[in-house]
Amino acid sequence: MSAVDSIRNSDGIWINTNCFREEGLSFQKNKYYTPEAWGSPAWVEYWNEQLRRCKEGYSVGGAYITGHHYFYLNFTNIMLTKDKGEEKVVKDIKKTSGSKVSVCPDFWDGDYNYFHALDIARNGCTREYFDNLNLGLTVQDRFLTGGYHMIVGKARRKGFSYKSAAICTNIYNTEPDSLVIIGAFDKKFLYPRGTMGMTSRFMDFLNANTGWRKAREFVDKQEHRKASYKSFKSGVPVENGYMSEIIALTFGDNPDAARGKDAKLILFEEAGKFNNLKDSYMATKESLEDGAFITGQMIIQGTSGDMEGGTIDFADMYYNPEAYDLFPFNNIWDENAEHSLCGYFHPETLNLVGFYDKEGNSDVENAKNYELNKREVLRKAANSSYVLQKRMQEKPLCPSEAFLTVSTNDFPIVELQHQLDLVRRENLHVKKSMPVTLYREEETNKVKVKLDLNGTLKPINSYKIKDEDIRGSVVIYEYPVPDAPKGLYKIGYDPYRQNQALSSTSLGATYVYKGVLQGSATYDCIVASYIGRPNTSDDYNRNLEMLAELYNAEIGYENEVTEVRSYFTKRKKLHLLAVQPDAIISATIKNSKVARVYGIHMNEKLKDAGEKYLKQWLLTEKNIDENDKLILNLNTIYDIGLLEELIQYNRKGNFDRISAMIVLMMFIENDGENKIHNKKQEDDEKFWDSFARSLFR
Repeated sequence: MSAVDSIRNSDGIWINTNCFREEGLSFQKNKYYTPEAWGSPAWVEYWNEQLRRCKEGYSVGGAYITGHHYFYLNFTNIMLTKDKGEEKVVKDIKKTSGSKVSVCPDFWDGDYNYFHALDIARNGCTREYFDNLNLGLTVQDRFLTGGYHMIVGKARRKGFSYKSAAICTNIYNTEPDSLVIIGAFDKKFLYPRGTMGMTSRFMDFLNANTGWRKAREFVDKQEHRKASYKSFKSGVPVENGYMSEIIALTFGDNPDAARGKDAKLILFEEAGKFNNLKDSYMATKESLEDGAFITGQMIIQGTSGDMEGGTIDFADMYYNPEAYDLFPFNNIWDENAEHSLCGYFHPETLNLVGFYDKEGNSDVENAKNYELNKREVLRKAANSSYVLQKRMQEKPLCPSEAFLTVSTNDFPIVELQHQLDLVRRENLHVKKSMPVTLYREEETNKVKVKLDLNGTLKPINSYKIKDEDIRGSVVIYEYPVPDAPKGLYKIGYDPYRQNQALSSTSLGATYVYKGVLQGSATYDCIVASYIGRPNTSDDYNRNLEMLAELYNAEIGYENEVTEVRSYFTKRKKLHLLAVQPDAIISATIKNSKVARVYGIHMNEKLKDAGEKYLKQWLLTEKNIDENDKLILNLNTIYDIGLLEELIQYNRKGNFDRISAMIVLMMFIENDGENKIHNKKQEDDEKFWDSFARSLFR
């Protein structure tokens, strides 16, 4: 190879990237790697040098790529779309013709970033080294120590299965006695066409075309390959050889599938499919640790568009990487999130076919314009938001779009996801809420509030329960106005059955709603909640009773759970239960003959109506902020669990918070959502004095 002065210019633009893949291009042209005679000193020297590069990486023209990247570029063949015409960056949204061919991979700037990020997560580096790489990523100094695993969110069709298979094969080929585990929720993501299948094809390619041939005489199955050969000692077969191996495991019904296996690399492929992702990760992570030492690395990959049962787990781990020993990046992708942390992300705009040049430089700006134009066409043409949401999920510009869950629910998922991102990023679920203990004052029997100043209460903030302690706590977003008029506040309650198994994930869910009060700045919003499952249903109902008295509110609830009425009957407080919303039932179910009772009995028609009312409430316009941005009711929700449920909702799942909200919406609609409540005008000083004494005495 001739000397190269520079492979990247001062602006960070790649100008001669074929220097990184000369061996791959040579094989593509000649169908062999070296003309040297097999076994000759020159042949041995050539393959030893190539092995060194695959282990240590390769520098040329003042730039360096990692060993995995070098192996990927030179010793794999992938199917790649090539423009039938002249290679160029497409500037408009017209479709261009192309065809797929089997070639050595192109150099991509996005791959350069990814392979380096993976290496730094594992091995660490100095700040100077990181800055000189010019990755276009932002990482804080304290995370450059190494010893981290990686979580990766990515758009579709970015070649990550090829890259993953190359990493697995490179470890198998360069590290004797190593174990690589490729894990997936279901075997269809592993073989015959999944990552394990690709890895097997790369292993066969090495045996057929390189000096690194490895027999697999003892183990050569589609789910398990091992580099070893059979010899005989005193007539007995003995296993010898390189002894590196790759195993494919499924975690769908067994999160402990990899427990106890001492691996060099463990890959979770299509992790958004795992409905037990956190359990699988925590059980597997121990296999890569020895005391304070990290002995291997995990890579958790999720493809947008393929996130289902594991979306909540994946998103939580992705946006809280430090808590899970995952390499944290500054979130440069989501809007106004650069001061928060997240995992690695490969957006749709990076290395989009038709929008990168022959050196692998991405034309991000035009790729983004192309995608936004496509979305605008869909927005105008589609009859529902489903098609647009699906497009955004498949081709995300930022992580929050990748975590959209498109299902049969008709809630405004895009807007809800943005609100969820904001709440997580700004920690609004903590800043805007106050966990409290409710109690009765002995002298007056009035309900009082005790603030949780020591942080001992544990509100349940997530849809998927993270803690064994599921008692939960009352959370207040806004205290009640003193002497609140009847009807200003309403309560929606979804009870759980006391006789359900303790292992059930069903929780009691309660929301307190504030209507419109003349002269009050806040209205049509959630002001308190209680999510939890204490030891008995009476414990829950006791808090519910005190909430109702504190806010002078009636409780609307699903009345098929009889323990609720039994409790309030025993307490002689049936007046705290709301009677059946007859107007809504009559409007929804023709000729309804249900007797007048407390609460409401939900059926499919009423649930249809409740979902419609909830959607209308979420999208109700409240105001305009200082940036002329419309504020909707959903922008006043700071409950992470509720936002997660709204995004994930479907009729088959268990969504306690949504059930409570649907009940609440039925009673709001029944009374008239725009009703204005009046209150006697009070002197400001007297008002606030009474307010403070009633709450904190």
